[in-house]
Amino acid sequence: MVIDMNIKRYNIFILISTFARNIIEVLSSVILYKMGYTLKEIFIFYFTFYLSGIVVSFTTINLTKKIKIKYLLIISSIIFSISFYYISVMDKIFINLIIFSFLYSIGTFSYHSLRHYLGISSLDNNKKNDIGNIVIYMNIALIISSLVSGYLNSMLSNIIISIILIVLSLISIIPLLRLNLDKKNNIIKYDKIDKNRILFFIFEQGKVLFLLFEPLYIYLYVMDNIKYVGITSSLTLISSLIFIYFFVRKIDDRKCFKYLNIILCLILFFKINISNKYLMLFIVFLEGLGIKMYEVVSMENMYNISHSTNIKGYLIITESIFCLVRAILSFIFIYIDNLKIILYLLITLILISGFIKRRKML
Repeated sequence: MVIDMNIKRYNIFILISTFARNIIEVLSSVILYKMGYTLKEIFIFYFTFYLSGIVVSFTTINLTKKIKIKYLLIISSIIFSISFYYISVMDKIFINLIIFSFLYSIGTFSYHSLRHYLGISSLDNNKKNDIGNIVIYMNIALIISSLVSGYLNSMLSNIIISIILIVLSLISIIPLLRLNLDKKNNIIKYDKIDKNRILFFIFEQGKVLFLLFEPLYIYLYVMDNIKYVGITSSLTLISSLIFIYFFVRKIDDRKCFKYLNIILCLILFFKINISNKYLMLFIVFLEGLGIKMYEVVSMENMYNISHSTNIKGYLIITESIFCLVRAILSFIFIYIDNLKIILYLLITLILISGFIKRRKML
């Protein structure tokens, strides 16, 4: 019963904190472009952002040995809000972009490391349904944030939005105050990770970066209206909620994932070859039916660890892999400097990931 309450409290934390952070994160690449930064500069930004994320994740997880997670989350929330305010007032010069990347990285990856630790620690024996519920709560928050982000950014000052972000982030921590966590992972050690699991970690970063850059593609090639971009994100998330409900409970992903992933890649391929704003709305709806299916599998692959695994050591390794792969890809993109070609490459990575075998849920 204690563990069941843990996952409920964690889901409330995810709902509120995801909503708060994605008010600005959902359109981050578009915001940078609107500020006047070139594609090359945006890719340099993400290269430094992800590279510094390795250090941030390592430092954050090690700090949990001495500082309570709730206090680290408070610091993370404040720095994240400061980074948003900084980008709002900074002059458009390259050094400011780099400073922002470091601030943004600290606020982002400290949060991600801690939420993954809390998520893994809160799961009960019915991991598959719990993971599906986590994704559903995240989706609800993302839908709301996608709908209101354009409105808030056009109606409120940056200082007010920063205050809102801090307040919501602090509220999200309240359910965690009574979270019951196992203390056995206070010592950090590094366990061996299955080779196929690591391979999936590597190739799934294609999906992460595709979702990061597709709003910019829509803004550049379909309709240069930030509210329209927000609507497409919301439509994708709404359709994905429908699919997640049936996917998690009705479909054996070990048998079907490869084929569903091929269909998803075909949809993504078609998506970046159309420019009609009405047809795009239909395509993003279809995309939503598959992209969250992928994220459920992705989260299963990450959270599916034995009870003997040292969670903090495991997360240092996984977060380092995530950030390093994304940093390398972002560095390569600096020299490609063509968004369509980059999206084709990312779809290829997504396609390959579907053929990697995964272990059963423990």
